[in-house]
This record gives sequence, C-alpha cells and structure tokens, in this order.
Amino acid sequence: MKQLIYITLFAFGSLVAQETEPKRTFVQEGDLIHFNEYHDNGELSQTGYFLEGKNHGVWVSFDRQGVKRSKGVFSKGKKVDRWFFWNEGVLLEVDYKDNVVQSAIKWRNAELLASKDE
Repeated sequence: MKQLIYITLFAFGSLVAQETEPKRTFVQEGDLIHFNEYHDNGELSQTGYFLEGKNHGVWVSFDRQGVKRSKGVFSKGKKVDRWFFWNEGVLLEVDYKDNVVQSAIKWRNAELLASKDE
C-alpha cells in the first residue's frame, strides 16, 4: 500500500511538473536551430536561433498578451549591435559590443512612425 501511495505521488508530481514547463520547439535549419518558446496560454514567449548551442542571430521576446518586449542580436552567445526593450510606453535602446553595453538611450512617449516586419 505504501508503494502505491509513493507511485501515485510520483506520477502526480511528474504531471504537475510537465504542466508548468514551457512548451518549446526546436527545428534544424542548416547549421542553425530555430527555437520557439510559448507562454502557458499558448502565446509566443520568445523566438530565435542557436548556433553550436549558443544564442545566435535575431531574438525577440513577447509578453503573455503577445506584445513585443525586446528585440536584439546575438553573435555566438554574446549580445551585439542595437537592442530594443519596450516597457509601459518607454523604449530603451541599448548598443552592445561583445556582451558589453556601449550606450543606452531611454525614449519616452515613442510613437511608431514606420514599421517593416522582417
């Protein structure tokens, strides 16, 4: 009887752990692996690529409602180039070189003038 209780608790604990794990997909595209992670409500949480096990290329993250929160570029695991972070009407623009912040600008009341989805 004691073993049955332990088995039941273990099985239940495993199911609960699976439900709290975010859904992730990995798709091989040449040398790169395209990665998507989803919030528990099904909305995309983040998307990007891996190269040799490290973040590489453009990465984008979203909140639970699907609103873009950040966009930037990795080069073999290091943040490079210009990154953008959106939070409650404020845009933070950060320039990186080899994972080190080179400059940062905080924009308030930023308005969308033009957009081109890539």
